[in-house]
Amino acid sequence: MLSIKNYAKHYKNFDIEDISFDIPDGMVVGLIGENGAGKSTIIKSILGAVHPDGGNILFNGREILKVGKKERQQISFVLDDTGLPMELNLAMLDNVLSCIYDKWDSSKFRELVRQFALPEKKLFKDFSKGMKMKAAIAVALSYDSTILILDEPTSGLDPVVRDEILEMIYNYNKDGNRAVLLSSHITSDLEKICDYIVYIHDGKIIFNEEKDVLLNKYAVYSIDEKKLGELDGDAFVRIIRREYGMEVLAEKDKMPHDFEYKPVTLDDIMLFYSKGEQIC
Repeated sequence: MLSIKNYAKHYKNFDIEDISFDIPDGMVVGLIGENGAGKSTIIKSILGAVHPDGGNILFNGREILKVGKKERQQISFVLDDTGLPMELNLAMLDNVLSCIYDKWDSSKFRELVRQFALPEKKLFKDFSKGMKMKAAIAVALSYDSTILILDEPTSGLDPVVRDEILEMIYNYNKDGNRAVLLSSHITSDLEKICDYIVYIHDGKIIFNEEKDVLLNKYAVYSIDEKKLGELDGDAFVRIIRREYGMEVLAEKDKMPHDFEYKPVTLDDIMLFYSKGEQIC
């Protein structure tokens, strides 16, 4: 569906280099990383708002900058700031977007508005953050797209609204003919819905793996200095030294089977890669 090949973007004090990953049909790909890692820059490049300094972005096998207007409408998106015109209401927006999108579905939009219990006559400037995000997703789902791109769609929302949004994403993708790229700092949401995880750290890809394989591969161990020296160093990915002891992110298959461990989360993996040290 969408392929990023050797993507690069250079700024004065920061470089994003050699980013490559695919978003296959029928899959939800989660994009994780610390603030400033490069996630939003990559998403904006897919949408044409930022121009790469190297590499290619391919949509259905074609360079995305050469894709025409009608085909680009197959890409729907929701950004953190939603971009809704604050002086309009939902009924007005329906009229406006029906003139912009070739395959705008007003009946579907109105159905989603009712489903999300959104007030049709209230101006967007009077919407809560959760209502704005629901409205933006209703827009993204109301034209005939084949890929949905979301940048922090659940940030700052309560658990109930977040769950509703994840269900919308699941329903969009459940027939297997579409794909989703989802960037979020709320990694527990990604663990619920994603098939693949791409982790970007300091402008580079650390890993691009199936979510279930990734979470089953690693574990967190509490180990003292003496025991650390007795174990296979190849098992260790990163170590964090704390006042009360050491924690190690390690490959389970390379550790003794009788060692107690804590199942790993995506938050754990990010923490160890950003704050941990490698063991030589």
